[in-house]
Amino acid sequence: MNRDLDSFIEKESDFASEGLASPFDTIIATQSHDAIIKANRIIYKTNSGTNYAIHITSRTIYHQAIYFALASGFQSEWFYSLSNISKPIYYHEARKFTEWLNSNTSSDNKYQWLKEYECFVLNELGNKTSRLGYINQILREGLGSPQLSQSDFNYLNRLLRHSKPVKTVEPQPVTLSEWFSLPWLRSIIGENTYLQLESPSRLFLSFRTTIAVTLQHLLNIRRDWQAFSAQTFDTGYKDWQYDWNRKLIERTGNFDSSGKPSDELTHLLCLDLIKPSQQSVLQEIISKSKLKEAPLQRRYVRKGRSICPWQKPLFFHPDYQTGYSPLEEQLLAWLAACEAIQPSDIPKLRSTDYALEFNSSGRLIAIECSYYKGRSGTNKNPRILIASDPWTKALHDYLQGLPHSVHIFKTPVEQTVKMPGLGKNSNRHNSLGFLLRIWKQPHIQQKINMELTRVNAPPLFLTAIMALENGDESLQQFKKRTGNGAENYKSLVAKRLPTHVFSLSHLKNTAVHAGSDAYRDSDLINHHSHTSTTEKNSYLTDANKDFVNRAGRVTRLVLHDLQNTVYQPSVLAIQQAVYDRDLRTRIVETTGTTDIEIHALDQPIDNTPLTDEILVPDNTDNALVFIHYIRESERMLSKLLSVRPDWVERTLIVQVEWMSRTLSRMRFAKAAEDLYKKLQPYLPPVFDHFLETVE
Repeated sequence: MNRDLDSFIEKESDFASEGLASPFDTIIATQSHDAIIKANRIIYKTNSGTNYAIHITSRTIYHQAIYFALASGFQSEWFYSLSNISKPIYYHEARKFTEWLNSNTSSDNKYQWLKEYECFVLNELGNKTSRLGYINQILREGLGSPQLSQSDFNYLNRLLRHSKPVKTVEPQPVTLSEWFSLPWLRSIIGENTYLQLESPSRLFLSFRTTIAVTLQHLLNIRRDWQAFSAQTFDTGYKDWQYDWNRKLIERTGNFDSSGKPSDELTHLLCLDLIKPSQQSVLQEIISKSKLKEAPLQRRYVRKGRSICPWQKPLFFHPDYQTGYSPLEEQLLAWLAACEAIQPSDIPKLRSTDYALEFNSSGRLIAIECSYYKGRSGTNKNPRILIASDPWTKALHDYLQGLPHSVHIFKTPVEQTVKMPGLGKNSNRHNSLGFLLRIWKQPHIQQKINMELTRVNAPPLFLTAIMALENGDESLQQFKKRTGNGAENYKSLVAKRLPTHVFSLSHLKNTAVHAGSDAYRDSDLINHHSHTSTTEKNSYLTDANKDFVNRAGRVTRLVLHDLQNTVYQPSVLAIQQAVYDRDLRTRIVETTGTTDIEIHALDQPIDNTPLTDEILVPDNTDNALVFIHYIRESERMLSKLLSVRPDWVERTLIVQVEWMSRTLSRMRFAKAAEDLYKKLQPYLPPVFDHFLETVE
């Protein structure tokens, strides 16, 4: 019986293993296998559409093991799960590593290849961060490749164990305050002004206003220049400016009987086209003869020597008759950095990235920027720009001169510029020197000071930047004269200048710091026997830092409890309500009229009448009401949250935020703050009646 059963089983087993067709073959999935990597190069495409290849030219077993591990890593599930923005980064790092590997290695130090490449990237290429993290991750994912032999696996595993990336040095953010940290400036601009440079908000507002007024002035001059028809001019020959400059002055310049410019266009013409040392000479020539009767010459003879008063223009260039000059683009890029836009994304801005809001009568209300941030792969929205601010007006006028949907910048505005010689050491026509000469003009200073007064900002930036003309030679001039580098320049030159003009990163970081600037006027007065630098380096010890951190921890815990445990307001609704009020608010001078609609302070946000504007008279009384309302809300917040939480979210927070923003734009805010200190004991409570009822 058993023998018969064994023969039956054996027959069935033979039948099942003979490979004959079976009904189950149609439903059983074919077993998957990893494709064998035979190609010697990996082709990939960047986000811009450019194709690159990763390949190993050496045929040693160690190079081939690294290549197969990289190729397998690029085929792993981990790599496929990455976003399309991240994948090209790993491809790029692998390509750079293999290019170095093809020409800089030998088998003697095969376990140090990754670390040697890291040294090459950090020391010779000047990168600030190690790139081994990307390469190591790809190799680890590729260790599971079936094409790797046991010896290859052991080699790669040991290579990775010896290739831990170095720790990244903590970046030191650069700011405009740090750029002005030159000790010799203290004696030039005074102790009080020098200490105010430590305040990011004061310096930032002063800088932003100054640049906005300057750009607005250049745009107005451009309009006057474009009122004349554009001229065709060949700039392909040497010293073309000798002909262009004098013809342009003859055609568009207006001078009085003493040879001085009689309008703003002619003022800027002379600053841009005539060398500073020859301004008086040409003024004398123009005063003695009329331009129409005696045309200007290429050269003049003075005291027995030939002089040429003309210089290559930066603004009135033949190529910039119908388009913006690099100087105007640089000023706008600075204003864009003041919006805290990432410096690497500023050159990519397009005119369509800005949305303009107008009221029913066609007047501009606000501008909002929505740009693509490449580092995060998301769209970002900086703070909305209010039309009454000078930087908004300058941006609006600039955008009006651009075609629809074009890149705003045509020049590399993100590049750092080496610091030129200034003042008595100025030896060539450059953008910073040109701006300094513009800012010296009385009519320009009057415009800037008027706008600074309106936004309640000190002339801090203008004072500090003009004082740099009292410095010594620049780093480039020092190198040319002595052949020494930056270290010797810092130690040997008493009144050294910054090595480069402030960059977009300086401005972006300052804009961020200005939003949380806690400096008060009393904090900017040095009552100590030592300087602020000494206090930073010698007095702010680790123990003091620990105390400050522990003291701040209480505040952080309270805020965390308030935001996440006690009370969770609808942040989006609050933001929208505040933005709406910001857009419709306009601060006006007190006129004495009584035809303005008055809104109750306790009006809920969803019942606010949709009027076109909220007019806030700029006077001490209104500022005093705002300050008292804010102080009372801070004092009563905990009680109000317990009895009227919905009202706090829907009305109080919106009112306080709107009042705080409006106060920062009122000229009488400082005077009202001083008056409030005297009147506070006599002012009535604002919210006591809310405690009588519970929601």
